[in-house]
Parts: sequence; structure tokens; C-alpha cells
Amino acid sequence: MSTETITLEVSQDILAALKMGAADLGQQLRVLAAISFFQEKQLSLGKAAELAGLNRLAFMDLLARKGIVAFDYDESALQTDLAGLAELVAHD
Repeated sequence: MSTETITLEVSQDILAALKMGAADLGQQLRVLAAISFFQEKQLSLGKAAELAGLNRLAFMDLLARKGIVAFDYDESALQTDLAGLAELVAHD
């Protein structure tokens, strides 16, 4: 897999205000970007986790800690799936 490097200039004042170093800020920005792209449905869960530098389970845990739903599964979809399962069971 080939990669690209993105450079972001940040003043020392901002790093001092955030109380973090450049590497920590870079990682935090990766995570925030991954969450944002995931929420906007621009990246799948797996690709967002990859961008964040986490495995899927760790990324899902992070989303849960932030109160972000990892799977958008509404009640109508649940009812459709349950009806389909009931039909399958009835045919057995």
C-alpha cells in the first residue's frame, strides 16, 4: 500500500495552548478526521479505523466512548429483518 505525507504547519503557541507535542497533535487530528469522515459516511468503519491508526474494535470502542453510533440500524430495518427471519424459520 502506498502512502502520502500531509504536512500541517502549527505554531508553537497552539501546541502550548493544547499542551501537546506535534506528534500527539498529529495523531489526535488523524482520529478526529477519521471520526468526522465516518460520521459523514465518507469512510467506512474499517477505513476510518485505518485512518485513525486503530483496529476496528478499538475504533468502535472510541466511537462508543464519544457517544457515536457505529451502526445505523433503525427500527424499520430491524422489523424487516425479523420478519425475514420468521419466514425462514416457518419454512424449516
